[in-house]
Amino acid sequence: MYKAGLDYSWKEASFAVVDSSGRILLDESLEFPPRNASGLPVWLEQLLGKHGLTLRNISEWSVGTGPGSFTGLRVAASFVLGLTFGKTVRRRGVSTASAIADSLNLAPSIRRVLVLFDGRRDELLAFGLERDGVFFKPSEFHAVLKKGSPGPLREYDAFAALEKDAERIREIAGPETVRCLYTVPHVSAAHLITHSQEDFTMPLTMPVYLRPAVFVEPRIPRQM
Repeated sequence: MYKAGLDYSWKEASFAVVDSSGRILLDESLEFPPRNASGLPVWLEQLLGKHGLTLRNISEWSVGTGPGSFTGLRVAASFVLGLTFGKTVRRRGVSTASAIADSLNLAPSIRRVLVLFDGRRDELLAFGLERDGVFFKPSEFHAVLKKGSPGPLREYDAFAALEKDAERIREIAGPETVRCLYTVPHVSAAHLITHSQEDFTMPLTMPVYLRPAVFVEPRIPRQM
């Protein structure tokens, strides 16, 4: 049995595969051009092909549910939902924030972690996690924090982020507020797989967006 993890919470996709013994066969990341994920299936097949596998060999999927971009999260979820439709393949959603925190191997004394994302517009998206054994699971707290209003940041033991967001996080929250900021270069899709492996309560259809989609009134077609 092969388990796969897929995250596409921003323009970089992350993909991992674990075999039946729990051995990580691959854990790779690739940045795609903005608004163009057409190469995603080809990239996945190429990675699998190096191990003599195809997408048909995957019997379980763990897909990152964000926080992340509206388009990326929808692409990942839709891809896996379509790929597994009508098949006896297990699938679930796993918080991208949890995968980031789990991959840091933080000390047991750290119980509450706030994962921060650059929400643009001088804002941060804050996603709270609480330790449950060796894993960090989503708490009830997530919010958009404006510059100069750190508020609940002081209540957490540590902060985590992707390296790409670190500079903006320090600018917006203030370096004194986020002195204990742990960063990772990529989302580890392997940690989507290993996170609470028997917990299949989160569907792929409940992602958390950095910015919700905005409805734009259709324009009247121009008369020729």
